[in-house]
Amino acid sequence: MDKLRALHYFLKVVETSNFTKAAKAFDVPVSSMSRRIKDLESVLGVELFQRSTRVVRLTEQGSLYYDEVKDAIAALNHADELVSLHTKTPSGTLRITATPGYGEVCLMPVLARFRQQYPDITLDIQLTDQVADITRDQIDIAIRVGMEPEDRVVSRKLSDNKFVLVASPSYLNTHGTPLNLAQLSGHRGLYYRGPNTVFYWHANVNNEWQQLNNKANIISDHGAGIVKVAVEGDGIALLPEWGIKEQLSDKKLQVINLSDAQVAMTRGQETGIYLLYIKPKYHIQKVKLAVDFLITHLPTR
Repeated sequence: MDKLRALHYFLKVVETSNFTKAAKAFDVPVSSMSRRIKDLESVLGVELFQRSTRVVRLTEQGSLYYDEVKDAIAALNHADELVSLHTKTPSGTLRITATPGYGEVCLMPVLARFRQQYPDITLDIQLTDQVADITRDQIDIAIRVGMEPEDRVVSRKLSDNKFVLVASPSYLNTHGTPLNLAQLSGHRGLYYRGPNTVFYWHANVNNEWQQLNNKANIISDHGAGIVKVAVEGDGIALLPEWGIKEQLSDKKLQVINLSDAQVAMTRGQETGIYLLYIKPKYHIQKVKLAVDFLITHLPTR
């Protein structure tokens, strides 16, 4: 039995909770993957998975085994990648995760230019609000919105994450431009839904944060969709400046400045956009090239 291959199959099944998806990732028949896992279970003398027609779950022994082998396989993959440092042409798979809105608007166009320059590097891109642990998961680079991350990873701040209230000129002509919080309360909002909550607006009034109670016209987890309906005049939105530069420049959206408060997405200090990686991976040629390229070409304010 090729135990190393079986271990890679095992980790992918755990990651996807699905034999079909795991097999597709390796471009092998499901039967071959299932057979390899069965062989591994036979060697170990335990069942690693509870199988059903709908989902695949780790057994207790499988969970213990996964915790022990995943870091070892990650270290082995890292060692394999290090030997490619001196290859003439950068190649291999580069795994990048980013928050969806920033990924769509800012990251993907830059990665298209990166691919033109390094065509032998395969990009595996995941746009999600779910936060990956790049010290444990098979992620080379992460781009996240939030506070500055902890010291376990290298973080490079790309830009601030400033939010502004905006609406289309047609909306403001019809409904009026709010000049303060009291007037804003009469307008309907366009809200973003994160993985765990809807991001309602907040304002700092007399050094106290309060949630604003504007009624919603639309709530969506698709940032580009919120921008679109704001441009179409469906309400007022609180959006990141990096995501609406084009619409502001074309005067399809107009910034609303209130006289008595600054409206924010969350309570507390402003967040930023950070590029994250773990230090050892920066020595891998493809990762170093991508980090340097992204820092140079992504928006910096």
